[in-house]
Amino acid sequence: MKTIKPDLLCASIAFALLLCANNAAAQSADASSAPPVASNDAVSSLDKITVTARGVSEPLQQMPLPITAMSEQTIEKKGLTDVRDIANLSPSFSFKSGYGRGFDRPVIRGMSNIQGESNASFFIDGVYVEGDISSYGLENIQRVEVIRGPQSAAFGRRTFSGAVNFITKRPGSVPGGKVTLGAGNYGQEKLGLFYSGSNEDGSFGYDVSLNKRGNDGVFYNQASGRKDLNGTETISGMAAIAWSPTDNLDITARVMKQKSRDQHFAVARMGSENLNCYLPEYTGDLQFGYYPILASRRRGYYCGEFKNPTEYGLNTREFEQAGYFSGRKTDLLRTSVVVDYLFDNGWNLTSTSAYNKSDTYVASDQDYSAVRAAGGAFETFTDANVKNWSQDLRLSSDQSLDVSGMVGLYYYDQQALPGWGGDLTGAPVIATDPDDKTINKAVYGMLNWRITDQWTTSLEARYARDEISKGGIDKRSLGGVTYTQAYALSKTFSSFTPRWTLSYQAADNVNLYGLVSKGTKPGGFNTDVFRADFQDSERDALIARGLASFDEEKATNYELGIKSDWLDGTLRVNANLYQIDWTNQQLTETGPVVRKNGSLFATSYTTNVGESRIRGFELESQWAFAQGWLASLAYSYTDAEIRDFLSQDQADLFSDNPVPSITDPAANAAGYTLPRVPKHKATLGLLYDGAFSNGWEYTANMDVNYEGKRYIQVDNLAYIGASTRTNFRFSIRPTEQLQVSAYVTNAFNDRTPEDAQRTIDPTAEVYAPQVPPLTGVGYTYLRDFGVTPSLPRMYGVEVSYKF
Repeated sequence: MKTIKPDLLCASIAFALLLCANNAAAQSADASSAPPVASNDAVSSLDKITVTARGVSEPLQQMPLPITAMSEQTIEKKGLTDVRDIANLSPSFSFKSGYGRGFDRPVIRGMSNIQGESNASFFIDGVYVEGDISSYGLENIQRVEVIRGPQSAAFGRRTFSGAVNFITKRPGSVPGGKVTLGAGNYGQEKLGLFYSGSNEDGSFGYDVSLNKRGNDGVFYNQASGRKDLNGTETISGMAAIAWSPTDNLDITARVMKQKSRDQHFAVARMGSENLNCYLPEYTGDLQFGYYPILASRRRGYYCGEFKNPTEYGLNTREFEQAGYFSGRKTDLLRTSVVVDYLFDNGWNLTSTSAYNKSDTYVASDQDYSAVRAAGGAFETFTDANVKNWSQDLRLSSDQSLDVSGMVGLYYYDQQALPGWGGDLTGAPVIATDPDDKTINKAVYGMLNWRITDQWTTSLEARYARDEISKGGIDKRSLGGVTYTQAYALSKTFSSFTPRWTLSYQAADNVNLYGLVSKGTKPGGFNTDVFRADFQDSERDALIARGLASFDEEKATNYELGIKSDWLDGTLRVNANLYQIDWTNQQLTETGPVVRKNGSLFATSYTTNVGESRIRGFELESQWAFAQGWLASLAYSYTDAEIRDFLSQDQADLFSDNPVPSITDPAANAAGYTLPRVPKHKATLGLLYDGAFSNGWEYTANMDVNYEGKRYIQVDNLAYIGASTRTNFRFSIRPTEQLQVSAYVTNAFNDRTPEDAQRTIDPTAEVYAPQVPPLTGVGYTYLRDFGVTPSLPRMYGVEVSYKF
């Protein structure tokens, strides 16, 4: 049997999309003067979307905030499956899962996290999501709102660069059921079951759903002799009810359980022999007659664009032989209850209660090769558990009044649960019982004043207190003696984050706005200060210097924007300019400490010493230029410049001094670009809803996504090149109930790597000069880089039936 080549298949599908549109037009020319188009949900004008980004319902085009909102209709027609697809269609939003689902690195408006927690947060129906979001599917989603810029006033902690809110459908709002089946290359499979019902008057509704999606291993692993890399599987079930016992009261309850089982992610170490700049300088001497001694602290680097790996070798079988799953396992429980009461005077009281729990197991080969470095010490596994519950109480006035407002109270409690971890050296598994807890208390509000028919201003503000505690016991062996050090840390961080907006309705179709907002990112602790092998006096000195903890990061965002609809509502142009001043950045500082045996030891601490400035432009446009046709364009330009950043790695690389310290001028990365930020990002989309002469309806969609190059570190030497990925989807609807879709993602097989990170070559052991005031040489490794591939071209077919 002859095999159809993927390139031919993709070209055929693309050609078929054009033929279908032309054929429909030709057939219609014979039949009548007007071309037949889909009668159901055909594109004729742009969506009028209502959003809730400020806690109250507002029309998207009158909301004075930069928001990308994707409706259920858009999600279905474009075949969007998860947050990565949402990011592709949003300006200034880059989302990469280079190290498996759960190791996500969302970057909104260039605010990449060099250190610490993510700068953007995700929500489901306004409830904060802790941990993995990339495995969360878009089934049963009414819309997704991507709100760019600091959102601390409305959403609270960890919305430093933005917030993404997934809004689900109201149970029973669309009675009926739907079955979806899908299959594709690389063992892709999809199963979806959904049913929604309600009573006669609609006062009670419910829905239940079960979804399964995933794929087999994508990349061949030479170490195991099989394709056991990048396979995924997610199974989720959700049930929800909505009850309106009176015209004023509405209660909605949801529960979701999700289980994910992912194979080890594909990653390849480049190899220190391929380093091409800032190479190590050997003295020719050997430490202990075996290890090379370096004359300077340079351990080699790679300058230029990373190429996509072609071979992978990871020790997955070794995990299985030891009785452990190789990869990532996640079990999630998410529950919420929302109570809405509408008073007769138009005021609304909303209570949102939520309880979530996650169990995350990760086993990975952290030297990214088949080498059994340090007897298996790099092959680690951990199981960590977290639970949290939250309560939000919000009272909003009648929003149709000239002066309206909203006030709310928020409480969030997160606790770490017992877990365990270890490695494949044969050492016993260590049980963990961390005493880690975060409590967030906040009061927030908004005042909106419609000054005239054209001018409107609003002031939002949030006062929050983070009570963070962390405890445990540190154990260290030194000179045959084992030391222990208990620690119990706690600190309260307070923040006030206002946002002021001013909008001018220049015409019915044009809204101009400006805003100033502030955001914060949570602080934390340096637990290395409490290493058991440090002398007590040295530990006391570190604490006296304030290194036991670090403060919140801060950002101020200034913005001007326009939202406009033209040509009788068929052309939408939204654009904005912004500047973000980012201070108190959490960066690392290295310093020497005397250990209990009198030796010096250098370690790193997180401190608030960084500063950056980000300037950008964002454009979103949609044009329904003819019956059934919709073109879309999203573009962003991001100039993310570091203004102040001290790094020992910078000094090691760029200083002419062979043994520089962090006080060396070369240690400052001022003027460099923040890592993982594409300067240019653009998406061009084209969608057509049509109908054949026999009445069958169809939708053809194409999206082309471009991301410019991204530096992987602040030194701006190594980078991921620009990528262009094209997706096609073609759906036929013979009846209102039945739809058959064919799709191709990454149709032209762009092989730009997904991500890369700096690491070490465990086979290249050397001794290098220590950081002053330490003297002599210390044991280390040559530098290396781990590169993860992008997913190849994937294609398949989906069949759905509504009943």
